[in-house]
Amino acid sequence: MVSKKDIPTPLIAGKSRKKVKVLDLEQLESRRVSLFYIIKKFVIFFLQVQLRKRAGKSDRQKTAEQLREIFEDLGGFWVKTGQLLALRSDLFPEEICDELARLQFEAVGFPMSIVRSTIESQLGVPLEQIFDDFDPEPIAAASIAQIHTAVLRSKKTPVVVKVQRPGLDESFRRDLGLIKIVAGLYSKTDLGSFLLLDEAVAELERVLNEELDYRYEASNARRMKKTLKEHKIEVPKIYDKYTRPKVLVMEYIPGVLMADYIKVYQTDPARFRQWEEENKVDREIIGEKLYLSLYRQIFEDNLYHADLHPGNIILLRDNKLVLIDMGSVGSLDSDLRLYYLNYVKALEKNDFAKASDYNIRMGLDIPKANMPRVRAEMAKATEEWAAKSRLKGISYKEKSLGGGTSEIVKVAIKYRIPSNWSFLKITRSLLTLDGSMQYLIEDFDALKIIKKYNKQSERRAFKKSLEPDNVRASINEFFQTIDEYNQIILPQLRQRTHAFEITGNSFSLALGVIMRTFSSVLLGSAVIVLYTFLYQNHFQWIKKIHTQVVNDVVSHIPVLPYLLWILILIGILLAARMFTSVATILERKDYGERLL
Repeated sequence: MVSKKDIPTPLIAGKSRKKVKVLDLEQLESRRVSLFYIIKKFVIFFLQVQLRKRAGKSDRQKTAEQLREIFEDLGGFWVKTGQLLALRSDLFPEEICDELARLQFEAVGFPMSIVRSTIESQLGVPLEQIFDDFDPEPIAAASIAQIHTAVLRSKKTPVVVKVQRPGLDESFRRDLGLIKIVAGLYSKTDLGSFLLLDEAVAELERVLNEELDYRYEASNARRMKKTLKEHKIEVPKIYDKYTRPKVLVMEYIPGVLMADYIKVYQTDPARFRQWEEENKVDREIIGEKLYLSLYRQIFEDNLYHADLHPGNIILLRDNKLVLIDMGSVGSLDSDLRLYYLNYVKALEKNDFAKASDYNIRMGLDIPKANMPRVRAEMAKATEEWAAKSRLKGISYKEKSLGGGTSEIVKVAIKYRIPSNWSFLKITRSLLTLDGSMQYLIEDFDALKIIKKYNKQSERRAFKKSLEPDNVRASINEFFQTIDEYNQIILPQLRQRTHAFEITGNSFSLALGVIMRTFSSVLLGSAVIVLYTFLYQNHFQWIKKIHTQVVNDVVSHIPVLPYLLWILILIGILLAARMFTSVATILERKDYGERLL
């Protein structure tokens, strides 16, 4: 639960906030669109585009705006589809991607009667048995849900109740069926193969299935609450007892939405500065914290928020943050995560050729092209972006990581390198975060933040490697490797070696003696190390056996940190164990006879 001392003062008065327009049942029904209406909308759009082209009056910006308006008019499923298509900057002009990325569904609500019936049918009891107070006026409405505030009867706790729009299942399945038909036709062409439409449809279907069942979001929120705690970022508590596929109940956090923060920044600078001073909020600290956290989510937690737009970020006092709406989260397979991490590290070191190698490797297929040329062009595009990102006075978009990606994408398009949808999802998360970042860090330097993340990540990795559980896991993994050698690799070597049996036997026995000698020396060293460690840290344990002669020796050994002594002792014991294991193998009669 968020502490009361972290709750900021209001930034926008409740009465000045725009109310959600609520439609009655008849009006809602009139807004439902038929399959014929959808097809008609797109046919008219394509005819208009073709007419402008034939008349020599092509206008990409106008085309992009018309397409966005169609998606917004159709709402729901089509908003999600448009947002997904916005990622394909390798296919669509920049104007279209920018417009689709701004997609917003008209925030119209549905009546309290539907809210009540949905909650009661999902939870199986009257609404009054669950809530002491339930505000019938929604505080927000989106393409899939409507949000209300309430007070839980059992705990007297303020909560947020997310209720799904009626009839979404049926309309979403219908529209997805239409998309599948179109994708199926295109998939049979070369263009469809390059677009990877099958993967796009699968991703869209997965997103819709998860967003139509709030139990997925509840599960995501529980997991991210645990991981983001390490980032010092809050996630609202989920009340599982009252969560169902179409109803989600979570903790109410009265903070300030990033969307409102940006709005006041643009419209009322004096009020904006006053609020920042009142609540000890620093824009640059917030921006850096968000960016560093997202990288940590991707590379270390392997569980990241995939929709970090300003409406999903809440500000608290003292630069504290809350992330909400876990309906869209992502993770990567180990190979892709490693490639992307190495790509980011190469950028930090200005090794643009290596960055290009990893960028190509993140694609699903290696293109049939002149790879040295592809690599050289990508490296050049990346280097040009890096040089531009250090300049002052240019737009945020040009210097952002998204801007660098768009330059690389142009090379990928030229050589028909297909994009990986998992990587595109990360790109979407970075681009949506850019919607806030451009107002938070005025002199944004992506490479500087990447460098800072890499340093912090290395420190965390080193600290984590010293934890007892991880040390134990490393030791177990080491001995497991030796066992695997004995059980798998060694028998194969024996089957393949027959010559030089006598010579091999003599050699192996001699080598075994050497290994045992090394092991004995190491064990002797371990005794010295252990005694010195006790002398420096727990002298009372050895006081009775300590002599002046020993004291003259150990007193001259440098004082080392407590944990370092333990690591040295573990390392010596591991090495001794390894030499003993190798000696045992070499002394086996059958090993000597078959060596080489």
